[in-house]
Amino acid sequence: MSIFYPSATSIRVILALIGFLGIFFAPWWVPLICIIALSLRYPAWEVPIIGLLMDLLWLPGEGFQIPLFLIGSIALVWVCAPLRSQFLRP
Repeated sequence: MSIFYPSATSIRVILALIGFLGIFFAPWWVPLICIIALSLRYPAWEVPIIGLLMDLLWLPGEGFQIPLFLIGSIALVWVCAPLRSQFLRP
């Protein structure tokens, strides 16, 4: 492994870490970019967890709110699955 060419696993871990840390310390669009990047490239189980944490931290507490990040992240992973299998063959 070279420092200039990171492996796919290290890129996935770095994106997931940026997503998880972005929930707490960055604007809402930083985890959103990580969600999109992870779901386009990997069958990432991290994506719904990031979406769930985003909804738990960013939704207001008054009344019933729709968990948009969770629903969107699950839909994005589901929609991108055929694209990954078609365009990113090993």
